Amino acid sequence: MARGRPRQALLSKDLIVDTAMELIDSGARLNLSRVARELSVHVSSLYNHVGDRDGLIELMRARLAEEYPVPSLDGLSWQEVLRAVATTIHSAFLAHPGLVPYLANTPVSSPEIVEVYSRVAESMLDAGHDRVRTSLAIRLIDTLAFGTALVTSTEPTRWRKSTRGGNELMLAAERWTDDRDQTAEAFELGLGFIITGLEKELATP
Repeated sequence: MARGRPRQALLSKDLIVDTAMELIDSGARLNLSRVARELSVHVSSLYNHVGDRDGLIELMRARLAEEYPVPSLDGLSWQEVLRAVATTIHSAFLAHPGLVPYLANTPVSSPEIVEVYSRVAESMLDAGHDRVRTSLAIRLIDTLAFGTALVTSTEPTRWRKSTRGGNELMLAAERWTDDRDQTAEAFELGLGFIITGLEKELATP
């Protein structure tokens, strides 16, 4: 007799990553036992596919890189490379802000993502930046992307009108439709400051 379709989807890395990201996006904490329950499997089955918790986090990082690929960096100036990579990371983190704390605390190991950072370093070194400033610049764009994604995922600050500073900030907030728009502009401003500062340093004898 022909065998019918299985009652549940076959377990795979993609299915595990999908489930974990859906849980995190819903506000749940990352927990392998919870992921296993959602998939109606034993935790040991997850280990067979993704290794440990860090392995799952790195697979989710790789998924973000697939969903938000960095554009071609060939022929770009170091400023354009820095902006392209920072903007792509920012967009990816904004789409899944709940994932940011896990990514921030797990070392990058994906060869494809390491290669992107290496390209940023090479473009800056070729332009004359030293290795220390290059390393700090990469850390800065990561920090900016992480921070703006986290701010967007929290409730906006309720400024107090009774103080001059609070009142001015309330008036300034009228400029933006919502907190996400303000954060996007803050990201662009911060990225501009980073690039301008690096340009000035490079031009200083």
